[in-house]
Amino acid sequence: MVTAVASDIPHADYIAQLSRHLASVPATHIGICRRSAVALVIRLVLANQNQRYPEFVPPHDSTRAAEVQALDRFLNAKEFRKARAQLLFIQRAHHNQDPWSGNIGFPGGKHEAGDGSDQSTAERETREEVGLDLSAGFVHLGQLDDSPAYMLCRGIKIVVSPHVYLQTSADTPAFTLTDEVASAHWIDFGHILDRIDRPVQPFSARYQSIEVDIAARIFRAQAQTKPWWFRALGASLGTLHYTVLPLPYATEYSYHNQRMLGRRGACARFASDTELYLWGLSLGMVAGLVDLSLPLAPARLPIYRSVSSP
Repeated sequence: MVTAVASDIPHADYIAQLSRHLASVPATHIGICRRSAVALVIRLVLANQNQRYPEFVPPHDSTRAAEVQALDRFLNAKEFRKARAQLLFIQRAHHNQDPWSGNIGFPGGKHEAGDGSDQSTAERETREEVGLDLSAGFVHLGQLDDSPAYMLCRGIKIVVSPHVYLQTSADTPAFTLTDEVASAHWIDFGHILDRIDRPVQPFSARYQSIEVDIAARIFRAQAQTKPWWFRALGASLGTLHYTVLPLPYATEYSYHNQRMLGRRGACARFASDTELYLWGLSLGMVAGLVDLSLPLAPARLPIYRSVSSP
């Protein structure tokens, strides 16, 4: 069997395969009262900016089959053969009481009483946090599996419902970042695929991890004052190490909240001046997205590991 290189496949083919899978494979739903939702937003950037951006023609009926066929026609446009897909990430602002303070993730938040569905929550939160209106110029591709957020010694704290969107308009609206968001970044999909072509061995020179203090995760309120019993417990429990996927970002595709500059605080360990450090729940969502978008059999790759490996 002829082997393939994941990064050589047109990015539009990944999105088309993702669309088909999301339409045909129902997402796993975890029944729990506390829910939240995030938006994984994808766009395609043409290799030649002088080219005409293909027009998306909505289907005549609202069936999933018709929607997938319309997306296939859109993504098969010759202009997209060399286009680069980009995925939107945000860095959350630093807040002492926020368990995800400073983390790299996606726009989103908790379900509110007025939200009719998880999809409505994802769209409302994205509009509030970064100013993108996903109801215009974007298509909802579908939902990934629910992701439970576990807290040490407390079980499932909340369930996150990830929803995937594709920008179909030529121009991306300008961002308007709230104080909950430190920065927003369009990350080239090729940086994620590189993890498939060049898998990382555990604890090798290329392996990176985030170190998390176990006591601080359990007793977040005491992590600031550090009473004697907290320090003793911390010395006894030690730390956890979570695998990191480093994502290089380009200045021209990055947007920083000017009100947050100079107040990075604990955010600094989740990003450098050139890379974002993706880990935890958000890394798991990206791994699920990549697994569903791979447009060829994994057996055709020399080694196939999830991008959340090792």
